[in-house]
Amino acid sequence: MIYEPHLYAAEAVHWLIEDIGWDRIDRDVARSEGKLHQALHDAALIEGYLPVYASRILQLLSDDVDATAVLSLELYEGLRHYTALKRYLDAVGFQPAAQADAALAGARAKVSGPDYTADRIAEHLTHFMGSEQFAAYFFLRIAEQTREPVLHDLLMRMSMDEQRHAAAAAAVLEARVRRDPSLAPRVTAAAEAFRHYGSDIVDVPVAMPNDFEALAAFNRRVRQVVGAPEK
Repeated sequence: MIYEPHLYAAEAVHWLIEDIGWDRIDRDVARSEGKLHQALHDAALIEGYLPVYASRILQLLSDDVDATAVLSLELYEGLRHYTALKRYLDAVGFQPAAQADAALAGARAKVSGPDYTADRIAEHLTHFMGSEQFAAYFFLRIAEQTREPVLHDLLMRMSMDEQRHAAAAAAVLEARVRRDPSLAPRVTAAAEAFRHYGSDIVDVPVAMPNDFEALAAFNRRVRQVVGAPEK
C-alpha cells in the first residue's frame, strides 16, 4: 500500500501543538513582523479550508483506498497547522483566536472555486500535489525571514510536513499514471496550468518571486509522476 510508508513517515516526525514553546514567543520581535503575520493569516485560512476541499476530492476517489487514506492523513495534519497558526496569531495580537473560526467560516461560505469532477481527477491531484509542494517552500521562506524563534520553529515543522504531503500526493498520482499511461500528458498540462487549491478562497502566489528552487522542486515531482527522465 502507498499509505503505510507515508503513515510511518508521519508518525516518525509527529509533533504536538504543545511541543511549540508558546511561552517563549518574543513579542517585541513579533510586533515588527505584521507583514509576515498577514501572509500566515491567509495560509491559516487555506489550511482551515482543507476539510471542505478534501471532502470534494475524497468523494471522487472513493474507489481508491490508498488515495483516500493518504488524503485523510493530510487532512488531519492540515488542521493541526490551522490550529497552530491560529494560536500563534492570537498570541502575537494579530487576530484573536475567537475571531479566527468566524473568519474561516466566512471564507468557506464565499468559495468561488471550480467544479470538482471525477473526469478531471488527474488534474485535481496534480494541483493538490503542487499546492503542498509550494506550501512547503512558503513556510520555509517565512521561517528564513522571521526573527522570532518560536515562529521559526513552528514553520520549519510545517514545511517538513508539507514536503511529506507533496510526496504522498505524488505517489498517489504516480500509481494512477502507471495504471493508465494516457494520464501522463494530462498531468503535464495540469502542471503547466497549475492552480493552487487555496485560490478557491484567497489570492495565492505560485511561489515567492524568483524562488527557482520551489519551481524546480515542483518540476521534479511532475517528472517523477509521469516517468520522465531527470534533466
